[in-house]
Amino acid sequence: MTQTVLVIFLIVLVVILATILLIRIRSERRRLAAIARMDLEEFSDFLRTNCLEGSIQDVAGKVSDLLKHACGCEIILFLRKRRRSLDLNYFHGISRFDRKDLRTRYSDDLVNRLRGQVFPEEVSDLESYLPENLCRKLHEWKCDLYFPIFWRDHLYGLYFIRSSIETRTPSFKLLVAALAQSLSAAYHIRWHESKFGKLQDRVAEAENEALARAVESKAPAMGVLKLVRHRNSETLVGEIVEEMQKDIGLESMAFLYEPKCASDPLRIVEAGTTRQFEPPRHEKFADLVGRLSVNGWISVGQLKDHGAEAAAWGEKLQEAGLMYLSKFPLTEGRAGIMTWNDSRKPAEIQMQLRRHETSAGHLMENAVSFEKVEELSFTDNLTGLANRRYFLRRLEEEIDRAKRYQRSLGLIIFDLDELKSVNDRYGHQAGDAVIKRIGEVLRLSIRSIDVIARYGGDEFCVVMPESDRATCRQFMDRLQRKIVGSKFRFDQITTDLVFTISQGGAVFPDHGENSEQLIFAADMALLKAKEAGRNKYIVA
Repeated sequence: MTQTVLVIFLIVLVVILATILLIRIRSERRRLAAIARMDLEEFSDFLRTNCLEGSIQDVAGKVSDLLKHACGCEIILFLRKRRRSLDLNYFHGISRFDRKDLRTRYSDDLVNRLRGQVFPEEVSDLESYLPENLCRKLHEWKCDLYFPIFWRDHLYGLYFIRSSIETRTPSFKLLVAALAQSLSAAYHIRWHESKFGKLQDRVAEAENEALARAVESKAPAMGVLKLVRHRNSETLVGEIVEEMQKDIGLESMAFLYEPKCASDPLRIVEAGTTRQFEPPRHEKFADLVGRLSVNGWISVGQLKDHGAEAAAWGEKLQEAGLMYLSKFPLTEGRAGIMTWNDSRKPAEIQMQLRRHETSAGHLMENAVSFEKVEELSFTDNLTGLANRRYFLRRLEEEIDRAKRYQRSLGLIIFDLDELKSVNDRYGHQAGDAVIKRIGEVLRLSIRSIDVIARYGGDEFCVVMPESDRATCRQFMDRLQRKIVGSKFRFDQITTDLVFTISQGGAVFPDHGENSEQLIFAADMALLKAKEAGRNKYIVA
């Protein structure tokens, strides 16, 4: 009897262990199936689509495909934010439903619950924030996971999914998180572009209103107001000074102002002066601005009362033919000093400067706003260079300019040799550090009229206006030697790394009449440089 019980116990134990083993095997198979469904080339193309083009339609379509194929999602619902509600925008695997049943009210409580969430979570954790009709439908369709499309303080949408594979594995969670973050970035870019478009409309309206008022009141700042559509804040300063000289009728003037970056030297814009002069130190400039805030204006001769350095700078102003100074802030946070020479009374000139001050401040704020929005849409986050989106736009513009003036244009595309070995050996952070360092070297190697951009991955491109074959070859040779001669040092690596690059070049109009043809020619030249043994450059 005892032996029979023991045998039965052993049989039951074997069955239990076998069941556990089968469950583990099935779980592992699901995990392997999830990994096998991740087509790395497809996933890489998805990430590249978003970081280069940023089209919501393309990115959202690829997200849906990857959710279905790589994540095994049998049911997908996407509710997109529209004003004060989340409405159905996309669905897969469901039928016979009323869209009103899926609508969710947009509330601060819901936003706070979703804020900071990265990985997919159980729907049951969110039910208290959802309407009863939606919860009932989610139970009916057995949707058990959700994840938000969220970037910074903006909720753009909410996904509900049901998958046929193991959803608790790290690989599944990481893949879904990557999809959500990429789509969130696409929506955020679109939001900024929309904001940029609205800002353009407001500026156009402000221009028309300001010009109408100026004409009606015969305001002296009318010439300055014509600059309201100017987009570059740095070049705008010179335009403002030039228009002010015309409007006020000054013999000569110079404007001294703080740069964008506080560590950079002070900037000077001159109009009609007899000679150039250097700006004072930041500390003395700040002291002068403070004194001018009290006095309104002073003569150059009075600078001797403010110390030896101010007196020496006053002598330089006199040599340049400038006699008076007045405070003239560029914007609320950037101080400026206007200097001038004129036979009229200084108080009269200062009064006219004050009339221009408000208009000039609005113009600068508009330009800075445009630059900030454009920077978000056209800047590569890693290197700080322009991204592919900006590169393509500028290449079209430069080709049009080259056609108009019948000039040549160079295009260089290059990438790093063997960056993959660094990623494999030291990790992708080291690879990113290399790419960032290459961007710094490239920024210091170009002319002021050239356009540099990160084309994608470890590829960079340079648009070189007014450049022929010889100019391109000279640049490529110089850049080749500069990269080879650069040492790449990183905290986690004890030895210095040395890199080489392969380059391909093309020239408009010799190798292409439009941007697509020119890029193709440069890309094929780069491919030939790679095939020739790397660390080489070839012009098509």
